[in-house]
Amino acid sequence: MSQSTSSIQVISRPPTIDTIQLRDVQLRLPRAPEAWHRVGTTQPCTASLKFSYSSPIAAAEADDVSRTIDYGKLFRHVTQSIREMNEISKQYEYKLENYIIGQDETPLQDTLHGETQDVRLFAALIAETCLKILDESAKTCPHPTPIRTDYAEVELRVHLPKAILRAAGGLWHRSFFVLRTIQEQGRAARRLMLLEEEFEIREIRTFCILGANRWERLEKQAVNISLKFQGPGGHKWGSTVVDTYQAMSRDVAERVERSSFQSVEALASFVARTVTVDFENDKVTVLVEKPHALAFAGGSGLEITRLRTFYM
Repeated sequence: MSQSTSSIQVISRPPTIDTIQLRDVQLRLPRAPEAWHRVGTTQPCTASLKFSYSSPIAAAEADDVSRTIDYGKLFRHVTQSIREMNEISKQYEYKLENYIIGQDETPLQDTLHGETQDVRLFAALIAETCLKILDESAKTCPHPTPIRTDYAEVELRVHLPKAILRAAGGLWHRSFFVLRTIQEQGRAARRLMLLEEEFEIREIRTFCILGANRWERLEKQAVNISLKFQGPGGHKWGSTVVDTYQAMSRDVAERVERSSFQSVEALASFVARTVTVDFENDKVTVLVEKPHALAFAGGSGLEITRLRTFYM
């Protein structure tokens, strides 16, 4: 059974699902975003993935690894695909295949920032590798229990620890890909769709006057600010974040350090206004933390979510 939305066919979730997980895979990315804005410098990256597919239960019943997906092979293919991209990008711009699309069915390549500076490129490349492993495993899996090639889900978390100078926690990107079937000229074709995604800038370090107590007004204290953006995959809002997060992080830190606040609420709202109004992001979640506010707590803080329309 399948449900139809526009030209996209959504395959019903199989009754038995297995999920392969790779955690904290260490990668070297070519020309990735880095704190000093240099182009062409290799950057460290940590990637974690969850790859879900229709489970061939015969693998467990027969205790036969040839009837399932080899996570060792998946790891080797992921690291190899990044190395190949490193080599290709030395000569010309690396481009994604057109079957990798956003939620609006537009090729994801059309929304990328350019060259290999966009973290979404790395996520899509890893998701594409998962799909290739699915096809390869299905061909070699003994019958009568082949692995299905019409269903897959890939969730990725990519961390670039050195991407932003003022952000101690670096840049994080979460993406969720699903395999879909689309009708093209009367024929069914598979598409790997970026269904949803999330960007997070963790721990922008600032120092400012914050608090209503007399002693809190005497000296600037450390304040950590984190920003989270989330929404449908492959849409314009994601490109806005990618295009502005470096300048946005720097501007937030500098503005906060020139100001003073009595309440955490006022500071969080000030940051949310800056991020949405001045940098044209539609929505942001702001987390403000005071690591030294309480003697016997690791930190205290406040999280708010605001739309740009809230300030208009």
